[in-house]
Amino acid sequence: MRTGRGRGGDACEAFGRALRETFGMRHAFLHCTGRAALSAAFRAMRALAPTRDEVLLPAYTSYSVAAAAVHAGMRVALYDLEPDTLAPSHDSVAAAMGERTLCVVACHLFGYPVDIAALRILCQQHGAWLLDDAAQAMGASIGGRHAGTCGDVGLFSLARGKNITAVDGGVLITGSDELARQLAQDAPYAVSHAITDNASPDNASPDNVPPDDARGGVVARGAGETFCRVDAVLAAKAVVLWVCQHPRAYWLPASLPFLHIGASRLEPRFASGGLRPLQAAMALRALGRLDAVNAGRRAMAHRIVQRLRDVCGLRTVAAQPGADPVFTRLPLLPGAEGWTGGGPPQMGALGMVRSYPQSLRDLAALSPHRVAGQDCPVARWVAASLITLPTHAFVEQRDMDAMVGILVRATTKGPGGRLPVAQSAAFPGPPATSGPAGPAASTAIGGGGAR
Repeated sequence: MRTGRGRGGDACEAFGRALRETFGMRHAFLHCTGRAALSAAFRAMRALAPTRDEVLLPAYTSYSVAAAAVHAGMRVALYDLEPDTLAPSHDSVAAAMGERTLCVVACHLFGYPVDIAALRILCQQHGAWLLDDAAQAMGASIGGRHAGTCGDVGLFSLARGKNITAVDGGVLITGSDELARQLAQDAPYAVSHAITDNASPDNASPDNVPPDDARGGVVARGAGETFCRVDAVLAAKAVVLWVCQHPRAYWLPASLPFLHIGASRLEPRFASGGLRPLQAAMALRALGRLDAVNAGRRAMAHRIVQRLRDVCGLRTVAAQPGADPVFTRLPLLPGAEGWTGGGPPQMGALGMVRSYPQSLRDLAALSPHRVAGQDCPVARWVAASLITLPTHAFVEQRDMDAMVGILVRATTKGPGGRLPVAQSAAFPGPPATSGPAGPAASTAIGGGGAR
């Protein structure tokens, strides 16, 4: 049995072991970014099912998910979401499945875990893999199971803004020995523990990736650089990120255009590589605080929702039965009358921002890689309407007061908490599960909605 790690392997092995124990999975792989991890997962699946080249993604999600699919050489098909929970629409997924479907990706957006048991059955019926994308939901659970553990392979992100971070990073976990062997063969630098003789200590270094990645054409992070230089930069970034997450300091990075704070762009050219030992040590320490961090996020989300109870015409995303969200962000949607200014209010200095301003259906850069298919009206409406609020521990009462003031001015005095209706100008087509004030009415915030 080989460890699969060279220099600095102790920290990576320890973090991998902690992940396996925490989430009850036999295998864990540590990548330099979440999208690099996703690309590796798609490539491994493709190697095991070479006649399939399409991945099925939610039409509203992080652009990094689509970028990873393009990076891996896949074609992208899309499915729509449920308007009240942002969970996958089962009918939409079923309609998009085909003989070329390699994998369905289910995302737990903003830390809200969704039930994907029915999707798993659907994938098994069609011979497709199910990727449980918990990049935004580490520690969330539904029906007593952790998000990220309900598919064939799960994903966690360690990027900035997540509930635990190592500046950047991505984790794959799986209980499938077959998939683990393929992942180790394709990306030996990400192996955190003994899996296969193909992952030797010599080729498993996080630096040991092709200098010109044939899939992305980008020099992998760390390749050709010294250990001290790379880790010094990481340590400096960690300090800056810690300082700048405070709302009073957020204006500084937000004002620097080259940092692209708050920007969402499709960037399929990116580096592949393993997690640095320094990052693994940071992530291991943070993992020990995960429950406390998530409890703090839940408490902050609850405080903000309580503070918004007098604001008419707002609703949150509904948690599905048995779900225990971790609120990486608090998503808000307008009531039936929409935003008074025609679009979501934003205040970047407070971290009150839209997340993904266009659905993947409308993203021009993705068009050459996208399979013609469904319109996905709910995803388009959510992209045009949803804003998110920060839930980290640095949010203060005066920050909440400022955000509430903005939201009051951006909403009307009409009845709040109603789902979008088909005839709304902001919502051009009927959602898969339409209807006013359904189960999601319990998440209406103000204006007489259920509390």
